[in-house]
This record gives sequence, C-alpha cells and structure tokens, in this order.
Amino acid sequence: MTSDTPYVVVHGGVHKTATSHIQSILQRNAGRMRKSGVHYVHHRDTRKEYTFPTQLNGYEKLGLDYKTKMPDDLLAQKARDFFDGIGAGPGARIVLSDENMPGHSGHCVRSGQLYNRRDVLIPIFAQHIPYPVTEVHLAIRNYADFFASTFIEFLRSAKGENVIPEAQMKRAVLSNLPSWSGFIDVIEQCFPQAHLTIWRHEDFRDLSNVVIGNLCGPDIDVDALVSPKRKRGRPSASHRAVQELLMEIERSGGEAALARRVEIQDAYPRGPDYPGYDPWSASERAHLTRLYDRDTAEIGARGRVTLLSV
Repeated sequence: MTSDTPYVVVHGGVHKTATSHIQSILQRNAGRMRKSGVHYVHHRDTRKEYTFPTQLNGYEKLGLDYKTKMPDDLLAQKARDFFDGIGAGPGARIVLSDENMPGHSGHCVRSGQLYNRRDVLIPIFAQHIPYPVTEVHLAIRNYADFFASTFIEFLRSAKGENVIPEAQMKRAVLSNLPSWSGFIDVIEQCFPQAHLTIWRHEDFRDLSNVVIGNLCGPDIDVDALVSPKRKRGRPSASHRAVQELLMEIERSGGEAALARRVEIQDAYPRGPDYPGYDPWSASERAHLTRLYDRDTAEIGARGRVTLLSV
C-alpha cells in the first residue's frame, strides 16, 4: 500500500449491531496490527478526543446550549492534535470506529428517526478528518428490532424524568417510517471518495470474520487475530423487565424507577422464561420488515455500495 497520506477507514456502527464486539477484537489485536501498518484507534479515545468535540460543535450550530463550548477554531486544533497523535505515516491504514458518529440512541428513540441530528453531526465528523476517507463500513438492522434495542439502551442511560413512554416511541417510529436509504444518502454525501461496505445485522454471526477482515485490510490475517478474554457481557433486557420498569416509572416517577433498573432486570432475566423485549404487534412488525427489505434491496443496488451477503 503506497500513498502520500494515510488510508482512512471509518466504521460508523450503528448502535445495537455488535459494534462493541468488533471493537473488542480490534483493540485486543491493536498492537500486532500496528506492526503491519494498521492503526486501530481505541473507540473510547476516538469518542473522547474526536467524536465528542465534533458533536459539541454540532450542538452549538443546532442552537443547543451546552455548558462546554466547541467553536470552529478549537475543534480544528483538537482534530489536528488527534490525528497527529495516531502517528500513522503515508500509506498506513487508520481504522476509526465509533457508533456515535451519527448521534445517540436517545436521538432515535425520541424522534422515531434514524439519528435525527445526522445532517449536522455526520458532516462535521467527516470534514475534520484531514485525510481522504477511502472506506466506510456500517451495519443496518430491521427497524422493529433496532428501535426495540435502542429503547432499552435509552432506558439504561436515561436520567430523572427524561424517560418517554413506549407508546410515544412507537408512534414516532410508525409516523416517521425511518429509512436506512436516507441515512446512507447522508453517508455518501459526507464521504464522497469512500466506498461503502454494509451488512445486515441479522447476518453478522455468519459474516463476522469477513466484516473484521474488511476493516483490517489485506495485510492482516483475520484468522490469526486473538479473541478478547471472555467477560460477562451486558445481557439484553427481557420484555417482562422492560414492562416492569415502565410500570414502576408510572408509579414512582422516573428517577426512583431508574434507580431500580438493574434490580428489575436481574429479577426478570432474558431467557426461556422471559423472552426478549418486543413492543410491536404482528402487523406492525410485518410492516416494518417489509420496509426494511425494500430499503436493503435499494441500498444494495447502489454503485458505491457493497452489501455483504451470507
């Protein structure tokens, strides 16, 4: 690989599509990959030193009054410092991974859209990368499952009285009819020199080595990568646990109920006795699945997109 600048690869998530699993493998092997010219930046460093500053800048442009300000000149300096700190020379591969690139789970839950602030946040993220972005990698997921999972994530991180009812989330989704096609439009516009590699989350178990190999590039033998040490992951919430939490919010208010969320989840663990959370009726799920299948086919037909298949 020869070039006057580093070769930049962006893995933009999205949320609830096994992004943490991918990041854990890349981080576990970051040292050995660096010896082969592949610089994986720990996602926590990317988020803290790059993504978060770009979002503070975006929030200010959206008129949101955050305590910490990030004017354009300060963001430009922070971006330069971040990329200089990677230490990647000409021709080296930089792999950035952060599912927060387009926004946060709460943005989706509250709006019923796929990252309703993406038109501001993604361009700022893209524009401050000082080298051409050659590849962007993303997962997409069935709308019904994506919003169910992001609603759980929202409940886990919500504070005080900021929780919204399940019915409000559902109304927002069904009235807005979210579209991955529109989301990918923004990605293509913001990364005009990049080829997009996209996969369905539903296929990830069978495609995981392909996905990780694509991110690492041809100089890394994906079969030789070391798996992270096993640790107990955060289990997905059961339908019963979510309903119990929502009822507790109605009885006691958001702050008191959210203080008991771990206790409630432990009391009703996801498993044979307590199936996973699913807020959709059969007809609603079928409708959202039809939209997902239609949009997936449209995305896969685009010239700048490779849609991975099993």
